Amino acid sequence: MTTFEPGARVRLRSGGKIMVVRPGSTISQLPDTLLVLCEYRAKNRLVQGFYAARDLIPAPREPMPSNPG
Repeated sequence: MTTFEPGARVRLRSGGKIMVVRPGSTISQLPDTLLVLCEYRAKNRLVQGFYAARDLIPAPREPMPSNPG
């Protein structure tokens, strides 16, 4: 089982936004869970959600450049 450190950049295996793993101390209501608390910015809002660790993969450090056109 892969564990993700707080501050690590991850994304869903199926694609999607790059998210940041939040510290485990903020999820004390879910002890010994296989869920990972992640967050990302969308439309000037901070979006947080729980994701199954098996569905996450490490994201590249640097964002991929969009069409250099």
